[in-house]
Amino acid sequence: MLLTCPSCETIFRVDSQNLNADGQTVRCSVCSHLWFAVPPRSAGISLKKPKRVPTRGSKGLRVLLVLLLLLGALVGGVVHQRVVLTAYLPGLVPGYDLLGMTIRANIDKLEVINLKAAHTGDTLRLSGSLQNNSEFDTHAADLLVTVATTDGTIINEQMVMPDDRIIKAGGSTPFFLQLNVEKSAEAVVTVVPIAKRITR
Repeated sequence: MLLTCPSCETIFRVDSQNLNADGQTVRCSVCSHLWFAVPPRSAGISLKKPKRVPTRGSKGLRVLLVLLLLLGALVGGVVHQRVVLTAYLPGLVPGYDLLGMTIRANIDKLEVINLKAAHTGDTLRLSGSLQNNSEFDTHAADLLVTVATTDGTIINEQMVMPDDRIIKAGGSTPFFLQLNVEKSAEAVVTVVPIAKRITR
């Protein structure tokens, strides 16, 4: 430790262990002045690292970071789940379209059920339902109806839209179509959902 004589201001280097813990009288070897010197309180005591107290700025930065992460998650969800979201809020479709984000029916969750065909003369009447097997409402897909011979020759092909554009979770919507087809005992009818771009 360093001791400074209050009289002549000479500085001395002294081992703090040579001084009593409560202090003691010392003499300056230059001017012979006597004074009472006290060792520093930190001598012999291990210094603890002060705890870092968060400043107002770092707290604000953390809050901003959390808000940005939440906003990013929200935007990601709105983009990734746009098909489900627009099934509940169809008015959002033009906004997504404007941003270049296509909305298509999720055909993996749609199934054609109760398909019935009746032939009268050269008219084939086709009816059935499009079922939503999802746990969420979904957009109804347009259906491609193909009538072909057993060797694969297409006799007639036409698109049909189901009655409803949105199908409730677990629900279905009917469709009906009349085609001009010559009666054939061997005609094969297929109805397939098509993932066309949805516009409103």
